[in-house]
Amino acid sequence: MRSLSRAPTAVIAAQALFFLNAAIWLLFGVFSLVRMATRNPDQAMTVWIVAILMFGNAGAMLWAGVGLGKQQKRFYYLAILVLAVNILLTVTDQFGIFDFITLMMDAVLLGLLIATRKRYSHQPR
Repeated sequence: MRSLSRAPTAVIAAQALFFLNAAIWLLFGVFSLVRMATRNPDQAMTVWIVAILMFGNAGAMLWAGVGLGKQQKRFYYLAILVLAVNILLTVTDQFGIFDFITLMMDAVLLGLLIATRKRYSHQPR
């Protein structure tokens, strides 16, 4: 039986950035949920919608990070889609320091994925 080869450094780096991004969005979600719930208790529906979107984003980042380890084309495209949506939504909303940080992480990730796209074009045996 052949041993599983370790994922290339670029794949591990992309996974780590996706996991870091997921953690950041999870923290943003918790922080926003607490802040909005205490400041605007009469807008419970808005609070929950914002929280669900942020937690959903964290989940998508986590899923993309885990999937990239499989080095399959479908997870590569999922990761690109998640990044594209994040970049689009980041630049079309209010823009602050935290948006800039996540935008830079997304841009680095997108560049890393584009540079290593051939790693995801083969189907592992």
